[in-house]
Amino acid sequence: MDKITEFLVKNANPSIVYHVKNDILKNITEEEKRDLQDKILQEKIIQKIIACQKENGWLGDGFHGPNKNAGPYENQEVGVKYLGEKLVYKDTPVLKNAIEAFKTVFPKLFGENDTDCNRYAASGSDIIKAACVARAGYEDTFDITKEITTALESFGRVTEINSVTDIVKIRKKRPEKINPEGIVYVFNDYEKWPCWYHLDILAHTNSWRSKENIAMLADAFNKLLEDPGLNYLPAYCVDIGHLVGCCGAFKEGMKLGTEVGGEHYVFLNLVEYMCRCGLYSLVPPLKKEVDMIYDSIDEQGICRAGYVENALKGMGTYGGGQLEVDWRSKTRKLCDVTYRGLLILYYSGLAA
Repeated sequence: MDKITEFLVKNANPSIVYHVKNDILKNITEEEKRDLQDKILQEKIIQKIIACQKENGWLGDGFHGPNKNAGPYENQEVGVKYLGEKLVYKDTPVLKNAIEAFKTVFPKLFGENDTDCNRYAASGSDIIKAACVARAGYEDTFDITKEITTALESFGRVTEINSVTDIVKIRKKRPEKINPEGIVYVFNDYEKWPCWYHLDILAHTNSWRSKENIAMLADAFNKLLEDPGLNYLPAYCVDIGHLVGCCGAFKEGMKLGTEVGGEHYVFLNLVEYMCRCGLYSLVPPLKKEVDMIYDSIDEQGICRAGYVENALKGMGTYGGGQLEVDWRSKTRKLCDVTYRGLLILYYSGLAA
């Protein structure tokens, strides 16, 4: 770990330096925090986010990612997630006011008393909001217990049934648009199933953690990582004349990496979040991926693991963890990869 942290502190973006010194090494001074914060606030993307904030705290003109009126970072979801990972202080006005907007603006946009909000599995504005709050580190001041419970119940549902095919309706579509069989699945009303947002919520919160819950989560992932021999896309949440997708529903037979040209590439964000949930020693395929990352660290402390670039580059609704301002420099790219590798090893207990 000494070599990894030395490389990052010497070469990485101020955000990464802060997280390494504050979260991992736990040896940062208040003066260093202020200095790093000042540098971060001057970065181009941060300035764009600050400039797009409305008087009510909402970021830009979008909620669930960019649109024709909202840029890739100038929207509430991605803006909050980016600020949460980049900034040093939670009470920095731009971030604090954006979180407050979830209490004041969000209910007006999506309804404060939606009694039907649980009708669709792995879907809904509430889990998107909760993932933003969790990623920004506001679990202690913003009540997202309902969404944390839903996340646990959704993973728990995997362990209760034989297969996702038990809880879906089959819809036939044109084969060339879907898969060779032309089959897609739509979840039954009021069913539960885990998605990317549920994992994001659990990875960045603590109140749910118990031996029982972690063991259940491990059982769910061990089952999801088995190949059931089914050829289907992840189920859709609803069919209202056209299919509406879930928030990244996990597929039975999911993978933690991919093979291309005989080379293995890991999904760093997925592996990181699973390790944050304490699953390293409980999910054999995860342990295998983490051990390969451990073995890839070179003598300079740089992570040389093969990784899926699109899952790390930038930051968006379903992926991305780039904290460096750009990847025009090879060193900056290596800093982002190595930082994620360090987090994976740290939360696995391999870089204590």
